Amino acid sequence: MEQSDAPGRWSMREVLSHLLLMPSWEPVAFLTQFSERDLPLVELEPGQSHLTAERRTMTLQEFVNALDLQRRSVLAYLEGLSDAELQQRKVRIPVFKQFMGTDEISLAMFTGAMFDFHWHGHASQLAKIRNAIGLPEAK
Repeated sequence: MEQSDAPGRWSMREVLSHLLLMPSWEPVAFLTQFSERDLPLVELEPGQSHLTAERRTMTLQEFVNALDLQRRSVLAYLEGLSDAELQQRKVRIPVFKQFMGTDEISLAMFTGAMFDFHWHGHASQLAKIRNAIGLPEAK
């Protein structure tokens, strides 16, 4: 869990902690901020591992369980919304402007970016760590 794919790069523990986001973060509460009007401003701080004392002692299985719980709660919330709601509910996230071309981010765009881009990017990082420490490719 403490290995990285290169000096100065995040360890597996840091990547998994980063995916859990801030310790006090409640994913569904965050998603309920998305609105059809008077868009809330959301400041995100990319590049933070959010590694806490508790997370320094978590096992791989505990990370998997926590991430799965987070994923299931998000999907349960999203499944209760219509396609129109997913498109119409938005927030303003300034950091997204640099790679999305806008800071007005719909719920559909946000969840797509988080699962398709963010999670897949870090899955690739975890695969590099596995390779660097001589573990077989994950199936």
